[in-house]
Amino acid sequence: MLISVAMLAASTLGFFTAPPVDLEQGYTLRIYEIGRELTRVARVAEDATPNLDRLEDRVDFKDIESLVPPDLRRDQIAIEALGFLDITEPGNYTFELRCDDGGVLEIDGTRVVVHDGQHAPSPKEGQIELDKGLHPFRIDLFQNGGGAALILNWKKPGSGRYELVPAEAFRTERGVTRVVAPGTKVYKDGRENQRPGDGLPIETAYPRFAVEPLRPANFAPKAGGMAFLPDGRLVVSDFEPVNNGILRTETNGTLHILSGVVGGTPETIRVEELPGGYHDPCGVVCVDGDIYVSHRPGIDRLRDLDKDGVFETHEEWARPWVGDNYHHFSFGLKERERWIYGTLSTSIYFGNTIKADGVIGDTPGLNGPNPPHRGTLYRINIDTKEIEFLAGGFRTPNGVEVTASGDAFVTDNQGAWMPASKLNHAKAGRFYGHYNGRQKSRVYPEGGHASLFSENPPSPPAVWLPQNEIANSPTTPLVIRSGPFAGQLWLAELTLGGINRVSLEEVAGELQGCAYRAGNGLEGGVQRLIEGPDGCLYACSIGSGGNWNWRDTRFGLQRLRPTDASVFEIAQVSALPDGLVVQFTEPVDPAWLRDPKNFALRQWRYEATEQYGGPKIDEEEIVVSEATPDAAGRSVVLRAPSIKAGRVVYLRTNPVSRSGEKIWSTEAWYTMNAKPTRDAPTKPYSAKPCIATPIQNSAGSVSTNEGAR
Repeated sequence: MLISVAMLAASTLGFFTAPPVDLEQGYTLRIYEIGRELTRVARVAEDATPNLDRLEDRVDFKDIESLVPPDLRRDQIAIEALGFLDITEPGNYTFELRCDDGGVLEIDGTRVVVHDGQHAPSPKEGQIELDKGLHPFRIDLFQNGGGAALILNWKKPGSGRYELVPAEAFRTERGVTRVVAPGTKVYKDGRENQRPGDGLPIETAYPRFAVEPLRPANFAPKAGGMAFLPDGRLVVSDFEPVNNGILRTETNGTLHILSGVVGGTPETIRVEELPGGYHDPCGVVCVDGDIYVSHRPGIDRLRDLDKDGVFETHEEWARPWVGDNYHHFSFGLKERERWIYGTLSTSIYFGNTIKADGVIGDTPGLNGPNPPHRGTLYRINIDTKEIEFLAGGFRTPNGVEVTASGDAFVTDNQGAWMPASKLNHAKAGRFYGHYNGRQKSRVYPEGGHASLFSENPPSPPAVWLPQNEIANSPTTPLVIRSGPFAGQLWLAELTLGGINRVSLEEVAGELQGCAYRAGNGLEGGVQRLIEGPDGCLYACSIGSGGNWNWRDTRFGLQRLRPTDASVFEIAQVSALPDGLVVQFTEPVDPAWLRDPKNFALRQWRYEATEQYGGPKIDEEEIVVSEATPDAAGRSVVLRAPSIKAGRVVYLRTNPVSRSGEKIWSTEAWYTMNAKPTRDAPTKPYSAKPCIATPIQNSAGSVSTNEGAR
């Protein structure tokens, strides 16, 4: 008897109870090319024709080469294994699904093993009671990138050990026609009809900004840092990134001063290169007319002693740390009350570096030995040069912001001990999760130095930034001074490109909050973002070979002028004891908001390991049981009591404003470190910049915005 492919698929879901009569040993393996970022297990659209369809006898694929033939793409694909298990011995079976990336095993329509998310090859098990006879099974696997694996083991009733499910246990219909077709297929993970801002990064510039060019001809800075002098000139540090693991001895960075930037154009701006070389100058701040530049060995200071606009002195102002690895950057800088704040990154070890430094043992997650104080937030007193190492446990903290109240915010990038990128509210004496390698080497015969404050338990970030969704390489956080989001933070992004936004609130005495997309459409991935004396934002970019760039862009410098454009978007997501409240910038029809089906919620957690990055763990959908809008349609309360503490809560909603405008971005990511209670509700938090912004008046002189403090 023949059976259609559709009926066979139905049988694997438990809807078709009579298996086909004519069976053969083996099962059906299908591969579908999707061609976009995949983060969780889903299924291709019904009736989709696979790119590959073949008969297999064992689920035993230890690598990508054995699973996918060379003529198919080996990333961003979906894989199905379909058939029947022929059970000859009834009883309780334990199945182990070892997979990379996420996989789900179903038997008789029951999910037996769910091992979802992007992750390295790893096992997960589940149990099911099986009678004698044929049982439909299905494995769904997605492969986003890198290596792959798919192995199915079992423990039979009464057995104490796992063994590979043997070939004789599989059955599938005999003599089927295995039709295939090229091209990408629809993958129904909720993003199948995605657009920029709905499952994809936003390609265009944020409408609240008019993007204006600044770079004069032949000036293409790979910018590390940026700051304005009191006279309105712009200081830009520029360097050539080298990511080959080799520690350079020669300098690779320079410093430029740009005149006529405020109100200027590429044709009117003048660029002056200052003498002196720097090692990866990744931070610049100007205080009292002096320029401070952070680079690998420390901080240098340039001074214009006679105030004629020319910097006559260049001194090695502070050398309070050691930089002996190519990845030892000094990021920043920000000033508050005559203290300069910055951050120090940790080492990365490749094969050539391991050999050169004589590192003994493995370096999981590329993590190796470090000198003291690497991976810290520090501050140095301008008058006394006293240094304080405030917080530890950072990996690549490529951005720092300090508010008027003294709150410090530090970004960090995914890597060893960092399952995803994040924004930390950095407090003195705290540890933020990255354990520096302690291996011995020629440089450190007694072993590398421990991360500062690593004797303390790790503090969670204020906001997780899920990888490949909202960020890959977050850089500068910046307090939003004015406009509808005043008191929130802009958050620059390098390799995913553009600018995001973060709102914060206080729950259980700590800050947590939500991340939102803003826009892209700039010259490159954003390394530094500052506010100028004219109230505009200034963005500079950098990039290098490999994947440390945004779409192979390498440089950039642009002005983002605020406009009066209205943008329909999610203004803020806040925590409630039994759900969330979502606020919009424009009113929405309350009847639409009242339907819970218009809001999709998921949650997951992260678990830090010594490996590079990490998967979403315990990912699950959240039921919205009730949606209650306000009368104006500006906000809606979502009742979702199954939201858990210690989770990232993902929101997707796709409303249209009452004026007919589509929402700018459908997605938001809230970090629910703690849930508020009725006795201890959420408290609002509004950040204020630590210094007033000079504003040029109509006469061309400079005044001060006193409201900044």
